[in-house]
Parts: sequence; structure tokens; C-alpha cells
Amino acid sequence: MSTTYAHILAAAADNARLLKTLSETEYAISALQQNNSHITSLKKEAVQGEWLLKKRSQTVAKEHREYLEYQNSHLKRLAYKLGGKKEKFEAEASKEEREWREAVQKELNVKNSLERIRRNLADAMQTNTDLQAAAFRHNSAQVELDALYRSIFDGPTPDIPGEDEKEAEVIAAEGSFNAIQFRLTTENKAHTILLDAHNFLIRAQAKLEDALTAAMAAAWGGNNRNHTRRKSNALRKAHLHVSEVETLMKQARRVQPLVEPIGKMEIPEVRFMTDVVFNNVFSNLNAKERIREAQRMLGLARNNLKGELDAAKDRIAMTQGELNDATMLWDGKRKELQQIRAAAFDRVASDGNESSANLGGDEYMKEGAPPSYDGKPPDYLE
Repeated sequence: MSTTYAHILAAAADNARLLKTLSETEYAISALQQNNSHITSLKKEAVQGEWLLKKRSQTVAKEHREYLEYQNSHLKRLAYKLGGKKEKFEAEASKEEREWREAVQKELNVKNSLERIRRNLADAMQTNTDLQAAAFRHNSAQVELDALYRSIFDGPTPDIPGEDEKEAEVIAAEGSFNAIQFRLTTENKAHTILLDAHNFLIRAQAKLEDALTAAMAAAWGGNNRNHTRRKSNALRKAHLHVSEVETLMKQARRVQPLVEPIGKMEIPEVRFMTDVVFNNVFSNLNAKERIREAQRMLGLARNNLKGELDAAKDRIAMTQGELNDATMLWDGKRKELQQIRAAAFDRVASDGNESSANLGGDEYMKEGAPPSYDGKPPDYLE
């Protein structure tokens, strides 16, 4: 008797139990995904319904208040009566009452709709609990079955036709999946770094705008040193933000070499003697021009950075598509391998049942092949 054959016989009961569990709970995986989507939709509807109910309640309160004010207005009633327009007053009063009652009905409709949504959400949440339990059983059984099959079939199994070939395909599919998963992680990391760089660039542009406003105020504001200090502080902060952008762009390019440089970014330096000590109209006008040039460069850099962000998003989408395909391929290969291994259990069980009629209980498990095999295992186990 081959070692593989003996292991299959010993694990037959566990194999049958696990396959039965997988079959009984297979529905739970897709059903749980659908139910989770349903719950998400219901929660959104509940939020919208609560907002609408609040609006409807406000309208009811407003219409009721206007109705009561009209009904209780003795002066208005008297004015209409004296003017011979009693019927008009009654019509207006009827209109106010009708609008109030219509608002009440709309509020009631929203309440009923919201209650229905809440009931459906409660039912979906309960269903989710049941589905989660079934999905957990399914996944646990799959993990246990995979471990059982690995203990029996991993490595060369020439006595199981096609098993080694399918096992190699699974290993190759898993390797491809892992490689693409690593690429996707890399692309996401690069995109995150580019987003951080973009945020710092926006801050730098904001500080340049502050610096320009201060420089213009200093040029025409009576030589006010406060404006000059504000301009200098804004330029320092803009320089720090640009330094962060440059550092992050270098990091992004190390992570993903496809990221391109975004161009030169130069912030005017604070010149102590001309900008602070000898603060005058001419130095501030000159600073204004230098700041505008810096704004132009940062504007171009930001446009380039947006292009890099778009390219990063495209790479992420493309890699995610490749990962989805690799996942489907890997899952398919694992199912094919599992089917071959499960079929080996079925064949061994079938042959064992046929031969057991000719064997005593203990004799069947003695070393060597059962007599019904004429001293050797079946052809597919040789």
C-alpha cells in the first residue's frame, strides 16, 4: 500500500466532513457581500430619511404656527368683516389649514418610510449575523481542508495523475498574485507621498499669497515694518513647505521611479539689510516681483504634480485590475487542484468499499495491498 493511499484512507472521514461543510455554507460568502452592500444602502437611506423628517417637522411647525396666527387674529378677522370680505377671510383661513394638514401628511409619509427603512435595516443586520457565522464556518473549513490536503499531497505525488501539474500551476499563480500585490502596495505608497507633497505645495502657495499681500501693503502703506515682518515670516514658511515638497518628491521617485520631477521651485530669500533694516518702497516693489515669479514657478510645479497624481491613479487602477485577474486565476487553480485531490479521496473510497467485502476488519489495514488488488495498489496509485 502506498503512503499516499494510506493517508487518504486515514483522512477520509475528515475530508467528507469538511467538504460537506463547504457545500452547505458556500452560499454565505457571496450572500454576505450582497447583504453588506444592502446594509450600506439602507444606512444611507436612513440618514437621508432622518434629514428629510427634520425638514418636514420644521415645515409642520411653521405651517401650524401660521395657521394659528391667522385663526387667532381678531384684528385681521374684524378688518375683513368691516371691509365686507368675510368670505375671503374664511378662504384664507381654509388655505392656511389645508397647507398645515398637507405638511402633516408629508411628515407622516416620511415617518412611515423611515420606519420601514429601519425595520429593513434591523432585519438585514440580523441576517448579517447569521451569514457571518456561516461564512466563518465556511472559511474555517476551507483552511482546515487546505491543511489536510497539504499534509497528504504537498510535494511529488506521482500516484495521483495530474496532481503535481496542478500544484505547480497553483504555486505559479500564487507567485504572480504576490508580485502584483507588491506592485499595488508600491503604487499606493507612491500616491500617498505625492498627495502629501501636493498638500505642502498648496500651503506654500498660500504663504506666497500672504507674502505678496504684505509686500504690497509695505510698499504703499507708509513704510510699516509690521507688513515687512509679515512678508518675511510668510516667505520663510513658504520656503519650509517647498523644502518638504522637494523631500517628498525624492521619496516618491525612490518608491516609484516612473514619477517625474515637477520642476524648479524657488522662494525669494529674506534679505535682512534691504528688506528689514532699509525697508523702503523700492525694496518691497522688488520683493513683489520676486514673489510673483515664485508664484508662477509653484503654479507650474503644482500642475505637473497634478499630472503625476493622475498618472499614479492610472497605475493603481491598472494594477488593481491585474490583481483582480490574478486573484481569479489563483482561485480557479486552487479549485482545480482541490477537485483533483477530492477525486482521489473518492476513488480510494470507492475501491476500498469494493474490496472490503472480501476482507476482515483488521486484515484490511495490514501492510501490503488488499487482496482485491492482486498484491498491488490501483493503477492511479502506482
